[in-house]
Amino acid sequence: MSQRYNLNMTQSGEEITLKGEYNQLPDSVYSFNKAITVSHSINASDRKKVEIKMAHPDDSQQESYQMIFVMKGSVTLMQKNVINGVLEIGAHQHNLCKVTLQANRMVMGSQKDEVICINLSKDFLEKYIPSNHLAHHQLSLTKDGEMLSTLSLVNLPITPEINSIVQRLSASDSNDFLGQLLLESKVIELLALQIAQFEQVQNNSVSAPLKQTEMDKMFEAREILIQNTGEQLSLKSLALRVGTNEFNLKRDFKAVFGNTVYGYLNEYKMEQAKIMVIENEFTIAEISERVGYKHATHFTSAFKKYFGLLPNKLRSGKLSLLIFADELMVLFENFGFVV
Repeated sequence: MSQRYNLNMTQSGEEITLKGEYNQLPDSVYSFNKAITVSHSINASDRKKVEIKMAHPDDSQQESYQMIFVMKGSVTLMQKNVINGVLEIGAHQHNLCKVTLQANRMVMGSQKDEVICINLSKDFLEKYIPSNHLAHHQLSLTKDGEMLSTLSLVNLPITPEINSIVQRLSASDSNDFLGQLLLESKVIELLALQIAQFEQVQNNSVSAPLKQTEMDKMFEAREILIQNTGEQLSLKSLALRVGTNEFNLKRDFKAVFGNTVYGYLNEYKMEQAKIMVIENEFTIAEISERVGYKHATHFTSAFKKYFGLLPNKLRSGKLSLLIFADELMVLFENFGFVV
């Protein structure tokens, strides 16, 4: 069954709800708000695919901004009267798109794919992206005959930090004021990370871009890393498994993910550990083993070095909230707000 979570914001951006449903196709509606409804059905030309459509009760409201995160599988954005898709986002990739509601639809490659989409209103987005920022300009550009624009011309990789935030969003079911506030802060954080990656791509655009085959090898290397966190993989053996050499692996991996191979692996382990510590479903020893450490003491030392505190200290609800509040303060500072 397809899994798609939709975090929808009202036009004012004051209320957000999160809901993930697993109903039988094609009758269910994933989620809705005062503005946009999202529904899905079996694709007419290929019954293995799931078609997702969006609508607005006010015909004058044509545009929606979609933060799309593909956790597994792929999603293709289709345009009315255009046979081929205008944008495909693959596994472990994301982008921010401006879509025309009546003209665009999304098609998931399989019912087992996992796609997380966050709807943002124009008013909400413009609160955080200044009109003179390159991201604002990029989202206003459309190619001839197309009714879709994207933040980045190339899809961006889902980093361990982004993955951690998305996982927490999809698992949250809090509807009280504090829960809603934390959810909104996470959406703002995701937006900040998307823009930061976009800026990094722009800064690196002067260098020769990687070929698609080279990109695919790096995503394969990433998948091997996160599926084998307990193994001691050498750079040489990892390079051989994806069909490249050690030099190219180190160079291309950092170009794609903005981190070294082992730096990325450590970040992934720590972010996954943070989720498990906060959720409090496993002991510290069990978490240590799950992220590939033989000894819990080694894990706690690595955790403290990465986050600045021991994992058992994070188990306090008040401290967890304090950390999130601190992250939000940093976000406001990065956006130039006075707090």
